[in-house]
Amino acid sequence: MKKPPHLVIVAGEDSGDFHGANLATALQRQSPGIKLSGIGGSKMEESGVELIFPSSRLAVIGLTEVLGRISDIRAGRKAIREHLLKIRPDLLILIDFPGFNLHLVAPFAHKLKIPIVYYISPKVWAWRQGRVATINRLIDRVLVILPFEKEFFEQHNVAVEYVGNPLLDDFASFKSLDRRQNHNIALIPGSRRGEIKRLLPEMITAARLYLREQPESRFLIPVAPSIAFTDIEKLIPANFREYVTLLRQPLATLLEDVSFALVTSGTATLETALAEIPMVVIYKINQLSYLIGKRIIKVPFISLVNLIAGKEIVPELIQTEANPEKIVRQMRAIRDHKPSYNRTVQDLQKLKLRLGKPGAAQRAAAAIIDELKKHG
Repeated sequence: MKKPPHLVIVAGEDSGDFHGANLATALQRQSPGIKLSGIGGSKMEESGVELIFPSSRLAVIGLTEVLGRISDIRAGRKAIREHLLKIRPDLLILIDFPGFNLHLVAPFAHKLKIPIVYYISPKVWAWRQGRVATINRLIDRVLVILPFEKEFFEQHNVAVEYVGNPLLDDFASFKSLDRRQNHNIALIPGSRRGEIKRLLPEMITAARLYLREQPESRFLIPVAPSIAFTDIEKLIPANFREYVTLLRQPLATLLEDVSFALVTSGTATLETALAEIPMVVIYKINQLSYLIGKRIIKVPFISLVNLIAGKEIVPELIQTEANPEKIVRQMRAIRDHKPSYNRTVQDLQKLKLRLGKPGAAQRAAAAIIDELKKHG
């Protein structure tokens, strides 16, 4: 009797853990008995993936942050390489996290002749487009979640499939409402410790300034699974804590009860857009990392929202621009101005339609099983 296939999944951040968990669930439904192991977080573990290394030790952003966590990265590399050598899986699934996955994991797996599917591909369209050649050489199939990515990879002769955006599942039944009368504002500082330390203080100061003008305002902060509540609380001044609520719940759930958001650039901007919540996107990293990135990044916007829309529909404040005074100025211009607020909501609704239908994880699982059969 043929033993069930064994697939390895590698995800390196909270967002990857989330998508990896949904993918794992879909794979097990479509291929009962399939065995899954790899690197991820608590959600992947709960979904039935046997973890060999925690992704929380790998979540870094920027050049200097990577240098500070080099021992963890080496430990993760050692763990996944030993695992691949030991079990020789039928297929390897990489989820985003290109610094680790594309450069440290994929070449090693390729040498072992393990088929590789990349789900949620590296953003090579934004920077270091030379990596497309690496993807073409190492990866058997790329599954993308942004509409414009399919065309980009096709132009470079990469085997690619658009499976839809997995975030749509959380917002399929989301009701369009007039939320301006809701006084709650989301402060979404991200899931990486470095960006939280850099950006949450700016958000908190902006919130305090805005509270003086709009005293009925209250602020909700989602806390990622890999972050302790105490790490967030110590960044909030004691005399402001009564106006802030920390929540450990899906961002989609939190967004049902807000009218506006301050969001760190990343996946959360798209989630906020799918909830049809106007926002200000802020981005601030180590200055050295920023200066290096500025020379090589080839896109006109930093947020997925504006990139998908092909124009600026939400403001972006970068580096020194991401200061409390300018954040509040944008809050006034959008949240306190009904025509601007409504226009932003309409733009976000159009963006949502461009992404297609829910069910990305199911379509990705089907594509992976199809790839598995090719190599069976």
